[in-house]
Amino acid sequence: MTRVGEAEAGALQTEAYEKARILTEALPYIRLYSGKTVVVKIGGAALDDPAMAARVAQDLTLMDLVGIRLIVIHGGGPQVSQAMTEAGIVPRFIDGLRVTDDASMEVVRRVLIGSINNALVARLCESGLKAVGLSGTDAGLIRAEPVTGQAGRDLGRVGRVVGVNTALLSSLLKDGYTPVIASVAMDRDGSGALNINADAVAGPVAATMTAAKLIFLTNVEGLYRDFGDSQSLIPELTLAELAAMSLGISTGMGPKVASVIHALGSGVGKAHILDGRVEHALLLEIFTEKGIGTQVIA
Repeated sequence: MTRVGEAEAGALQTEAYEKARILTEALPYIRLYSGKTVVVKIGGAALDDPAMAARVAQDLTLMDLVGIRLIVIHGGGPQVSQAMTEAGIVPRFIDGLRVTDDASMEVVRRVLIGSINNALVARLCESGLKAVGLSGTDAGLIRAEPVTGQAGRDLGRVGRVVGVNTALLSSLLKDGYTPVIASVAMDRDGSGALNINADAVAGPVAATMTAAKLIFLTNVEGLYRDFGDSQSLIPELTLAELAAMSLGISTGMGPKVASVIHALGSGVGKAHILDGRVEHALLLEIFTEKGIGTQVIA
């Protein structure tokens, strides 16, 4: 019994040393990013998995506890497509953008604002964050204008960001709140709501808020030189290198890459494309030396 007790004590001591080592490794990064703004875009796939969503909530809460000012932007593509199908509307895409007529726009609003945003805010609040649910239509948070596809193809109520209400976001962050933004915006002429790809919202928000980091949580490992070849994962590249390869990027990754290029070109410190399926992916990227996924530097 004594030997077993000694073995257990040794294991506990080893575990304690490992925890201390992890904290020591994280300390410089905590000092570096405490008080800084980090924009995190969470993909719809991550939100559809309760276990993954719970881990993300834990990571965000810890980041908040060490003083990082968080802005969360969420997608919901899979959930919107499912809801459209259930409503008898066939989802259509042009150049990677969802064709959004008036009926589709109502589904988008219901799913992104009424369902996903509410559920995510509740989960984050349960984890200890002072999360506040918003859409781009609230207080003119996101100003947008309609866009068309290539060769002028009609996309319906689809827009692109032309302005961000930084005063609102800054006020919330100053008071200790975490804005959680659904990517629906008002047409700047006031004619109605527009559907915007959440990836395309994240870049302008990070840029206008002069964020230290822009992070995309996805369901892939990161950015590949040859999509589909796991051996071609790119751990780090510069903004210039990313811009040079942007034309060959897959349709799904295209909005993320464009958003990263815009953000870093506007003064954001770094951008990261991470696999949200990895346990505590956010913490591994921010608080460890090696990190995971793909990092883009200016």
